[in-house]
Amino acid sequence: MSFADKRLVFGGAGPGTPWGTLGQITARALEPEGYQVRIEPEASRGRCPGLVSAGTVDFGATQTLLVRWAYAGEHRFKAEGGLPRLRAIATIMFPAWLGVAARWESGITDLSQVAEHRLPVRVLGGTGELFQPVLAHYGLSRELIESWGGRFLPSLATTPGPEYVVSPHVRAADVDLILDNVYAAYTPEAAAFVEASVLLNLRFLALPDALIQQICGEYGGVPGVIPYRLLRGVEAPTPSVYRPWQLIFGRDDMPDDFAYGLARAYDAHRDLFRQTHIPYSWDPAEVARTDAIPLHPGAERYYRELGYVNA
Repeated sequence: MSFADKRLVFGGAGPGTPWGTLGQITARALEPEGYQVRIEPEASRGRCPGLVSAGTVDFGATQTLLVRWAYAGEHRFKAEGGLPRLRAIATIMFPAWLGVAARWESGITDLSQVAEHRLPVRVLGGTGELFQPVLAHYGLSRELIESWGGRFLPSLATTPGPEYVVSPHVRAADVDLILDNVYAAYTPEAAAFVEASVLLNLRFLALPDALIQQICGEYGGVPGVIPYRLLRGVEAPTPSVYRPWQLIFGRDDMPDDFAYGLARAYDAHRDLFRQTHIPYSWDPAEVARTDAIPLHPGAERYYRELGYVNA
């Protein structure tokens, strides 16, 4: 399997997931050119940058901030010492936010109450890098909450297969707080928030400006607001960290002609991004971003010809 024989492997995730969906879009966009694209589900959960760098998959997609961390050797990729061979192909828009919500019945209107009263809360999610500074801002940590009798619960469960399913704790109402990504799609990763917003009475909590600025500066993202009525329980525009970028990327030895043709195929078939359950979009003003990793020269050549790169 190689670029020469047009049989490629895309580092994505399972069906219905954000990165699996980008893999399906890629397969459809390249099919008219005679390419066969297999989506590798094991590239999920932050593994894609390493697999692309190692040549295990030909290209792939994940959150832009994860690729930036991998390229620079930051945060969870610090031990790897950076992956400098990664190259950007296309930035895809996907509005998503950090979501913090409490059940109304808990009486929690501010996370500082959890520390003040040492509440033994049941927390769904809350274990990713971006939520550690949220907890720390309020004098909280997993260790402290568990020492008070609280629990941290996974937002995803697996079935024999394995297939990801919604955590059973939501439907059992066995949760007081949810700290997870929130966006407008019933993907396996976001389904817990979607179901909880219907089955439970949620109060979405605003993040303070200083915390938002801290997270954006240290980890990525920009200040934003969770839109009113994105989900039931979002009863006003709610300040949070906005992360609207997903990155399709390859390695520096991807043939220039293929990278050029891939960028052209996405552009020519940009309607495919709108034909999914996920609010993806192809924006010429954003697609050639270089704030995470360098553009592949082949993709950059295409974008310059179209005027998508001005510098």
